[in-house]
Amino acid sequence: MSSISTTSDFVSELVRAVNQIHLLTPNERKELVARGIASIRELRLTLDESGADTPMTSRTLSEVEILIAEMDDTPNELVAAAFVVLCDEINQLLKICETASATEEREQ
Repeated sequence: MSSISTTSDFVSELVRAVNQIHLLTPNERKELVARGIASIRELRLTLDESGADTPMTSRTLSEVEILIAEMDDTPNELVAAAFVVLCDEINQLLKICETASATEEREQ
């Protein structure tokens, strides 16, 4: 799994992308969405392996994947909203990782 700091850096990159959405090419947008989804899957896998409880992924997140196929025709505002959804999901999972790590350390 990528480190938590690397994942946090990626969230910052997504936030910058939201603020500069009009400058991104469709391929750059696709890459960011794909990286966001991959980060979420890695975090979920790590949490599942550690036995931590994770919230169910929102329906909105599954719809973000559809954007990759339709990126050329998707308005800037919708892509920016998708980036925000990815940020939110990643941040929630990062908080669970931090809580699970802290709990594990206390138990040792």
